[in-house]
Amino acid sequence: MSLEHLPGNVELFYLVNHTRTPLLDTFFSHFYLLGKGYVLLPVAVLGFVLDRGRLKLLFLATAVETASVLLLKYSLRVPRPAKLLEDVHLIEKVYYKSFPSGDTALAFVVACFLSGMLPGYLKPLPWIYALLIAYGRMYVGAHFPLDVLAGALIGLGSWKVAEVVLKILKERRCSDTSP
Repeated sequence: MSLEHLPGNVELFYLVNHTRTPLLDTFFSHFYLLGKGYVLLPVAVLGFVLDRGRLKLLFLATAVETASVLLLKYSLRVPRPAKLLEDVHLIEKVYYKSFPSGDTALAFVVACFLSGMLPGYLKPLPWIYALLIAYGRMYVGAHFPLDVLAGALIGLGSWKVAEVVLKILKERRCSDTSP
């Protein structure tokens, strides 16, 4: 059985992709752009202003996320929903392969970064953004639910890997300077 045909994957895709409203069509036809890589520039500028120390974490997590997504995308080569299914409402032109969702992975890295800098009452906002990007990837017809779930896990995992690597590097620097 292939990834895209796991139980519930196609059914959930159709449920999200076929729940159409003019308002959501308009919203997601623009909002999906906030999941693309160029969102990193304003996020990095915000990080530079609010908490420069976390920028290394953002860049390392993004590098891990990008490498992971590309490795999986090009080794597994899972087709997009519109290549496999009929009656897919496609709002965005899609290229490459489907699994995992790189936009979702990046959105979750960004959510980790921003939520660590924001005051408590604003912390939910980056997670709402990430969840909307994830939902939107199915709504615009670009990804199956499993692609989106994998993307979210890759984003979260990439953040954790970056935290651990930077902690180890910091500990080594500290031990190298001690007598």
